[in-house]
Amino acid sequence: MRTQINKIIAFVFASLFFSFAASAQVPYSEEQFRAFDGKGNPVTIDQIVKAIGETDVVFLGEQHDDGVGHAVQGEIFKRTVEQYGAKRRVALSLEMFERDNQIVLNEYLNGQITEAHFMSSSRPWPNYKSDYRPLVELAKEKRLSVIAANAPRRYINMVSRN
Repeated sequence: MRTQINKIIAFVFASLFFSFAASAQVPYSEEQFRAFDGKGNPVTIDQIVKAIGETDVVFLGEQHDDGVGHAVQGEIFKRTVEQYGAKRRVALSLEMFERDNQIVLNEYLNGQITEAHFMSSSRPWPNYKSDYRPLVELAKEKRLSVIAANAPRRYINMVSRN
C-alpha cells in the first residue's frame, strides 16, 4: 500500500491551516505572505515544493474568501505539477465541490460538457472563478484527477438540524 501512495501527490484544499489577509483575485507575490515549517522556521515556496516531493498527501487550507491564500495555493499546485507531474501522479481534491457533483466535474474535465453547463450544474461557491477555477483549469489541461471532497448539502443540512 505504501508503494502505491508514494506514486501519488494528492492536494486536498480545505479550510485547515493557511490563513492570509487579503481580498479575492490577488495575483501571487511572495511579498504578500510568510510561511513557516512545523518548527516555526520561515520557508519559501521553493522549499515547500521541494518537501512535497517527499510526501504523499498535501493539505492546503485557507479562509475561503482569502485571495492571497488562494494565490499561494495556486502557485504551490502549479509548481508541484511542473516539477513532479511527469514522475508522479498528481491529484487535486477540493472541498468546494460536493461528492454528488463528481460526475459533472468529470464530464467537464473530459471535455464532454461546456464550462457554462458545468457551472450551472455543480453549485460552485461564489469565488469559484477567482480562486478555484485556475486550479481546475490547470488540472484539466494536464489531465489530472479532481476529487469533489465535500459532503452533499442535503446531508450537511440533516446533521445541522439534528
